[in-house]
Amino acid sequence: MSRPFFSIILPTYNRASLLPRSIGSVIKQTYQDWELVVVDDGSTDNTQNVVKSFNDPRIKYIYQNNSERSAARNKGIDNASGTWICFLDSDDEYQTNHLSELAKFIEDTTPSPGLIATGITKQQEVAGKRKEFLNLNNRILQEIGSKFLIPSQVCVHRSILENVRFDVRYRLWEDTHLWLRIAAQYPVYQMEEYTVIQHVHEQGTVVQGMKKIRLKEVGQYIAAVQDLRDNHVALFKGKLPENYFNHYIDSKYRMYLYQARQNRQFQVAHQIWFKAWQHRPSLYLLTEFPKIALNFLNFGLHAR
Repeated sequence: MSRPFFSIILPTYNRASLLPRSIGSVIKQTYQDWELVVVDDGSTDNTQNVVKSFNDPRIKYIYQNNSERSAARNKGIDNASGTWICFLDSDDEYQTNHLSELAKFIEDTTPSPGLIATGITKQQEVAGKRKEFLNLNNRILQEIGSKFLIPSQVCVHRSILENVRFDVRYRLWEDTHLWLRIAAQYPVYQMEEYTVIQHVHEQGTVVQGMKKIRLKEVGQYIAAVQDLRDNHVALFKGKLPENYFNHYIDSKYRMYLYQARQNRQFQVAHQIWFKAWQHRPSLYLLTEFPKIALNFLNFGLHAR
């Protein structure tokens, strides 16, 4: 059996109701030289039945005990045979021309093994908003760090993923953690076509994470950034500004602190404030501290 040009890795956990849309979007591709590797990360719903109902020999179903998304994607990579490996989150979908445009881009540009980013439309309820393309004329690592490529818009040459993988310690920022490590070592390309739809919904990781701030998740996010700062120094030396990751950590603490205040999670806000202060004291944090008390008294909160 010949090697498919594209392998698509789809990790999923208890999202049987969404799989017909995501898997269906792969089946509907105008470009047909693909395989789909669905990694069921310990689902307790009828995920297996939904996947097998498609009855397509190009679809592989793999079950593993719940190990989180990084391990699931790595398992998919282990079982992929395509030349280029794409990713698809179970709540997103491809436009019908996604693979054909990627194949055309690869044929026209004959890129060296690297990472290709496609255009993405962020769909929330009815309205759709197109996210900015990467500006390849800027410092590419900073572009990736600020524009948050989601897995569904990324395609990577298999030779790279044989050596560089998702870090299984992290379930938040785990994708950017990998993209930055790849971009520090290999070329990055931008395909200027909008071929992916990201669905934003109430059960999504980001929405749930902002509705209720959990200190464990804050710690996960910060730890992933600190890992690049502390354990991959040589990789980023001369490629990112000095103190880039410390500034990045500051911005994430600010994000979580603000959201905790607006959520009326005052104890959590206090704890985040102290963690941020331990990281790097600042005038900003001094001005933020009284806002926690004011929010507790119902001042300075945004209307819901």
